[in-house]
Amino acid sequence: MSPYLRMVQWLPDWFRIWIQNQVIPALGLQPQVIATGMIRGIFDSFLFMMLMTGLLAGGRYYLEGQYALPSTIQETVIKWAPIADFIAREADIPREVPLVLWFKENSMQARNPENCTGIIGAYDLVRSGEHPCFTPGPISDLEVSEQLAIAAVEFKIRCPEITYFTQDPETIKRCYFAYNAGTGAANRLSADESAYVMNNYNEKYANMVYSDIELGTVQVTALGAWPAHLAFQSLIVGQMDMAERPFSLSILNISTQIYDLGTQVWYEWLDESVASSEMMALPNGRSTDTTTCLGEPHKLGRFSLRPRLNPVTESPILTQDVHGCSYSLPGLDISSNNRSAVLQAPMPGSVTTYTDQWYNSTIRIENDEWIVCLLHPGSYCVDEGDVTRGQAVGVMGAVGYATGPHVHYTIYDKVNEVFVDPAAFLP
Repeated sequence: MSPYLRMVQWLPDWFRIWIQNQVIPALGLQPQVIATGMIRGIFDSFLFMMLMTGLLAGGRYYLEGQYALPSTIQETVIKWAPIADFIAREADIPREVPLVLWFKENSMQARNPENCTGIIGAYDLVRSGEHPCFTPGPISDLEVSEQLAIAAVEFKIRCPEITYFTQDPETIKRCYFAYNAGTGAANRLSADESAYVMNNYNEKYANMVYSDIELGTVQVTALGAWPAHLAFQSLIVGQMDMAERPFSLSILNISTQIYDLGTQVWYEWLDESVASSEMMALPNGRSTDTTTCLGEPHKLGRFSLRPRLNPVTESPILTQDVHGCSYSLPGLDISSNNRSAVLQAPMPGSVTTYTDQWYNSTIRIENDEWIVCLLHPGSYCVDEGDVTRGQAVGVMGAVGYATGPHVHYTIYDKVNEVFVDPAAFLP
């Protein structure tokens, strides 16, 4: 019996005879050749995957040894990598750049220095009057992301030829030089001579002399922007080799983004939501064109993080269209026939509850891309922690500046850094 037939000997005799005498001759197939080819193909694919994984892992381990980063820096890089990626996409620069600029200027501390130039060292912006003093002292995550976005825009202005997909070392090094010393210096001098760019890249570039408008001329020991860029890139991609993740995180990241984007386009094309929710009528011909405090929401990003549910679970009724620009919290007022309707989380995220300066009780939910606020709840179902989409978070009420039970619903886009029209996110 041939090897092929031994593989299928569990099949009924009549079926094997029919395949052997009728199907195979009719198709001109050679079972042994096919079986051998399949086995070789599987083996070759396995070797290729092992080779690529080994190369990526080896590169990561080499860079970890070559450019050692403190554990606190590594944790900060991993935490901020997704947000930096969105900021970089918007500015069309490589995804590691915002974090490298933060690292170079402020050691990735969420604290503005005393010189008013912020965590990104925005000397020119502050001294020219284009931007006011960055208030010295600790700052929130939101302020960190705002400054990283400013740095990303400035980086692109000083080096317009760079893009999100740029991988050429000479281009990236020249762009870091332009950001630090200006476009003119980058055009006439070599980035390899800049300590800001190249220090500690290898033994040749160890302990370079650095001239700075604040520090003067000093000999530095810290990593330059280019080796820091390589170290951050390696750290982000290196998540692939964790024991629980045997495949490349970069491939997983790309496939996840493609899936999320495809899912988003599909559901928006169908005008459907993944989760069910009560429908709510909006006025015909409504216009928010004159509402200057609202902006356009970002189009890309993870569909799974997007607000997609009406926060009012029972018979939602729009009682007032967009308002609140005067106190920087624009949104919709939504009520219900049930004056104590349950409020649900429109999206997954981390929730906090508090009373604001106008004595409004507030439920605040934040994830990597969005912040939503629900004002006036009569009671909370959660105090703090993580919530899932559709989870009960409170009961509708009229606590604070309110004339009756309702919820004031606002959405802030962290990527585009603007408040957006909540109506665009309702089922």
